[in-house]
Amino acid sequence: MNGRELTELFGRTIRAAQPTLEQFEQLADAMVELHLSGDSQFGNHIQNRLKQIGERIREDFTNRPFDPDTARLLIADEIGYNDWADLVETLSKGPGDKPPLFRYAVAAMVRGDFSALEEAVGGPERFDASVIEWYEKGYFDDEPETLAEVFSAACMLGHPRAAAFLLDQGVDPTAGIRTGLNGFHYAASSGRLEVIKLLIARKAPMEIKNMYGGTVLEQALWSAVNEYRDTHAEIIEALIEAGAYIEPGTLEWWNGQDVPSLKTKAYVAQILAGHKTV
Repeated sequence: MNGRELTELFGRTIRAAQPTLEQFEQLADAMVELHLSGDSQFGNHIQNRLKQIGERIREDFTNRPFDPDTARLLIADEIGYNDWADLVETLSKGPGDKPPLFRYAVAAMVRGDFSALEEAVGGPERFDASVIEWYEKGYFDDEPETLAEVFSAACMLGHPRAAAFLLDQGVDPTAGIRTGLNGFHYAASSGRLEVIKLLIARKAPMEIKNMYGGTVLEQALWSAVNEYRDTHAEIIEALIEAGAYIEPGTLEWWNGQDVPSLKTKAYVAQILAGHKTV
């Protein structure tokens, strides 16, 4: 059992229409097996997740061995159950109104684990269809915060179809900010030009600040330096052309940055120089 195999097993389990207790037990055993193999990446993930769970339920897991019971605790929390007993009880009742995969989506959005959600639904090619299906089946009716975070996830991961669909349903593009950035910020950060164009066309607010005090343009500029994508120059240009406010001193700041792409640095400097700040 390696990390990829465990991820695939987890995905198959929660994507099942009605997974069995036996499947979850097999998943717990596989997690213990991988942990015993000494996989450092998985070990770090376990430590981080147990710390999060411990903070939530006010229990110290520092010296707790990673045995089947610990794996069961982690699985239950990962999918949004209170504990393993809650998971067992739910499974015993048969098919519910919301499948385990959607419950996982809710829990993942609480954690801000956007990429994990995309992987769990079956990869990028399944993201749009999953979100639209959940919406049309009414799963989000009593989950407005989850819906807003899924919109932010769609923006960050580069899914304009899902983002456009949710906007058509009246989702507030500024609402999904549990992690400190909304969908517009995330699209700028991760270089999702198509999503940026969509949000500009839909007149989504671009001057709302993220948790660091940056607007969408400022997020794009910072990301072009620190998490560079080859679309950042076009994103910055599109935002400025759409009327994004340029803070005085931005050009001077930009010229002093070590931008990974010299072409991007020169192009953005030209754009900034051509627009006066007020």
